This record gives sequence, C-alpha cells and structure tokens, in this order.
Amino acid sequence: MSRRALLWLIPVVVAIHNLEEALFMPRFLQARNGSIPGPLQTLLPAISYKQFLTSLIIVTAIPYMIASFGRLKRRDGRGVPLLLGVQVVMLINVFAHITMAILMNGYAPGLATALLLNLPFSIYLLRRAYKEEWMEGRAMVMLFPIGLLIHAVGLPALIVLSGSF
Repeated sequence: MSRRALLWLIPVVVAIHNLEEALFMPRFLQARNGSIPGPLQTLLPAISYKQFLTSLIIVTAIPYMIASFGRLKRRDGRGVPLLLGVQVVMLINVFAHITMAILMNGYAPGLATALLLNLPFSIYLLRRAYKEEWMEGRAMVMLFPIGLLIHAVGLPALIVLSGSF
C-alpha cells in the first residue's frame, strides 16, 4: 500500500473508533457523572452526551482536514508528521481504554476498536514510517510526549470547552 493511501487510513480508523465511542457513550457518561463525589465535581465536571459528541466530531474532522490539505506526497509536506501525531494519540488512547476497562471491571466505550483496530494499525503504521524514514527519527520520537500531552490535557480540555458551543 502506498504511503499516501496508508496515511489516508488514519482518519478512517479514527472515525470508526469514534463511532464506537459515540454509540456506547451515553450509559458510560451517566455512570461516570453519577459516581463523582461532591468535592471532586469542581475538578471533574459532569459531561453531557451532546458535549461529548461535539468534541468527538471535532477530533474526527481534524485528521480528515490534515489529510486533505497536508500535501501527503511531498517529502516536506506538513501532513505526514501531523497525521503520524494523530496516530500516536490514538495509540496512547488504546492504553487509556484498557485502563478504563480495568477500572470499570468491564467494557469501556471504544475498547473493541482500540484493541482490534487502533493497536495493530498503530504498530504497523509507526514501524513502517520509522523504517521508511517518513520523518527524522528524533522528530518521530518527540511525537510520543507531545501525543501524551494532547491526550492527557488537550482532549479533556476540548471536551470541557465543547460544553460552551
């Protein structure tokens, strides 16, 4: 498969995963919101399903926009590192889903596609990108702390901010 075609799979894989989350999130949010003790509600505000869907639409659209405008064929195109960064966030998200499932003693929305789709796709894509030098090695390594920051701070902030749209 060509590099360009493989990079275009990133937004597709993100969309499939986010669809699973969208379908199974209402019950999870209800349980989550109901289990937050009073003193922690300031730090962990309730999240509405509409708020979650708004943020999910945004994070689904971003990789499509990057793939559409990122000049994926060019060696210096900005789309390649940005899309690889998206996939690193999705790889980190796999471990977040595993952690949530353990804490919940069962299924967490998005777990199936995280394990069956995102994990193997991420490993294949990132190994291939590294071997074929789609990015400089040091820059590729930096995607991981950046991805962790985006996942740990950026995504929760987006969800909270989505409540104001």
